[in-house]
Formats: sequence, C-alpha cells, structure tokens
Amino acid sequence: MTGQGREGHGSSLKTRTAALSIVSNSVLIAIKLVAGFATGSVAIISEAVHSFLDLMASLMAWLAVRVSDSPPDYDHPFGHGKTENLAALFEALLIVVGGLYIVKEAIGGLVAGRELPSLKAGLAVMLASATINALISRRLFRIGRQTQSPALVADGWHLMTDVYTSGGIFVALLAIEVGRAINPAWDLSRIDSLSAAIVAFMIIRTGCALGWDAVCNLVDHSLGPQEIALIQEHIGELWPAIQGHRRLRTRRSGPFRIVLVDLIVDGRLSVHEAHVLGAKVVAGLRDHYPDMDVTFHLEPVDIIRQSPKPADDLCELEDPGVAPQGPEGPA
Repeated sequence: MTGQGREGHGSSLKTRTAALSIVSNSVLIAIKLVAGFATGSVAIISEAVHSFLDLMASLMAWLAVRVSDSPPDYDHPFGHGKTENLAALFEALLIVVGGLYIVKEAIGGLVAGRELPSLKAGLAVMLASATINALISRRLFRIGRQTQSPALVADGWHLMTDVYTSGGIFVALLAIEVGRAINPAWDLSRIDSLSAAIVAFMIIRTGCALGWDAVCNLVDHSLGPQEIALIQEHIGELWPAIQGHRRLRTRRSGPFRIVLVDLIVDGRLSVHEAHVLGAKVVAGLRDHYPDMDVTFHLEPVDIIRQSPKPADDLCELEDPGVAPQGPEGPA
C-alpha cells in the first residue's frame, strides 16, 4: 500500500530559478574574458573559465529539473528524480576539472611570473561578480531547499565557490595595486597566481563534497538520522494501535524521499481498519515532507511473536507507563 506525494512540487519555480543562473553566468563570462585579456591576469581568466563551467552546470541543472519533475511512466515507474542526482554529479565533476585547470595555470604563473598592466578594471569586475553570484546563489539555495532539488542546491554551491574565488582574487589584485602605489619597482605578479592556486583548491574541495553526496544518493543511501527518527516518531504516535514496525528502508531519488516499512498491528483488525492506520502514518509524514512516497505493509503482531526467531530489524513500540516488551511478550 502506498502514499505518493508528487503533486505540485514547484517545477516551474525550479525551472525559472535555473534559467536565472544561466543568464547571469553568460553575462559574467563575457565581462571576465574582456577584463582578463585586458589586464593579463591569470586569476581573472581562470575565473572566466570557472564561470563557463558554472554555465554548463546551470544548463545541466535546468534540464535536470525539467526531466525530474516528469510523472512516472512505464519505463520509469519510480519517476525521474535521480536525473537531478546525475546532474549534481556532473556539476561536481565540472567543478573539479575547473579547479585542476586553474591549478595548472597558477603553477605556470608562479614559476615564470607574468606582466600585469593596470588592474583597476579587473578589480571592478571581481567585485561585481562576487556580488551578483552571492545574490543568485542565495536564491538557488532557498528554492533548491524549498523544493528539495539536489540540482539547484549543487548549482548554488557552484556559484558560491565563484563568490569565494572572486572575493579572494579581488583581495589579491587590490594588494598588487596597493604595492605598486607604494613602490612601483616591486614585482607582485606572483600574488595573482598564488591567489588563483588557493582558489582552485577551494573549488576542488567543494566539487569532491558535492560529488560524494550525489554518489550516495545514486546508490540509494538511506535518509539521514533525523529524518529516520521523524518517521519512527510518527509511527510511535499511533501506539497501541500500531504496535511496532520492522524493515524500515529509506532512500532519496532527486527531490523525493522514498520509504518502505512493515507496520505491526493487531491481527484481529479488519483490512479497512488496518489500512486506515497506515494511511494516518502516511498523512503524518507528508505533513513534513509533501513529496515523500511511503509504501507500507501490514504485519499481524501474532505472526511476529510466533516466529521461531526474532524478526529482523524489529522495533516494537511501548507505552511509557508499562514495562518494555520483547518479541516474545512482556519481560
């Protein structure tokens, strides 16, 4: 018996939010490329590459949220939610590749150095980039968490790394300009490459974390301890009508949480009465997670207790006012 919750999960809102990220990244790529080639700064050019990867990730997120919200069909009876997990993994790989490219460019600059003309345009571009990406990433995080969209959250982290990198490069370029003002003979060009290297390691670290989360969801990792505790709490609220549960299995598919559980009830209940109890569990869970799919199976308590060995993963509920009970009856 199932309780599905895939209606009205803000697909148009997610699509519009992903499209906003595409537009902003396109504009920033053009501005950074112009500023990078005008100043000769490897850090700014690296940021343009980073923004290009952000654009690719945003396109993937936009496609993913459109596909993931498609209803289940004959070939995909559990829906298309994992499309978002695939998109998040792809975005993580792009982040890591971009970070490695910036490391390569930074090492070349540290070894050989490079000539840097006036960096005032670069300073303005980095400040504008950090501000714009901070605003858009906040929206991606908010909508992504509101709609339980891994693709939008991953895209938000993509842009947030851009905020950190743009801010770091702004500080580095400002240090070079201040140093030149103090003593024009100082060669501070390697600060540019050093800041790019630091930025790259931050990018790679973020990409690895995002990739690990995506892989966990793709291999059906269980929900977190707090979510599992919430499920058990709602089952416990119906004691003694529901006397326990076993084989609680959970996983995530894109924005959807999927739960399978055996509910232990009095074997003398009618099918209708037992089903109503299960439906109450589903309703309680969907009050917290509207997009949760719950499949429950009803087990008569008499069969559980007559089993020659304790049932696997058995969790019997108990009245706080009475002695605990094990699988074979009162202790």
